[in-house]
Amino acid sequence: MNVKMPTLLNVIRALLGVQSIYIIISMVAVLMELFQYRATYAGLPLFDLIALFANILLRIILIVGPPILTIVYISKRRYKLTITFMSMTLFFGLVFLQNFLVVLHFFMLLVLLLHQPIKRYLKQEKDTRHYHPGDLRL
Repeated sequence: MNVKMPTLLNVIRALLGVQSIYIIISMVAVLMELFQYRATYAGLPLFDLIALFANILLRIILIVGPPILTIVYISKRRYKLTITFMSMTLFFGLVFLQNFLVVLHFFMLLVLLLHQPIKRYLKQEKDTRHYHPGDLRL
């Protein structure tokens, strides 16, 4: 039985995708600006430069990773992992972003937790086909 994805879940998935694209583009712009003005960082010791770039890379991973994993687990119909990574998206949004996306993440998490058709869709088993070795002969 192939059940159609609820509209609100599709909207959440689309919003997370748009947000991920927006954040990736803005991070690339920040990195381009950083490399454009690299002469200002040339005077810093090597250890400080490594710490600076490690900090930037860690922020990129923590901001972009959970929304992308949320999209993946929505597609795979994993309720607990979807809720976990959506909560992480909200938490890292609170820590790093501090803008309208935090409010949007909060409402998306509430919809995931309270909307019954979404819960049923994510908790149901995927329709899988089992193949026998005899079926695979040419």
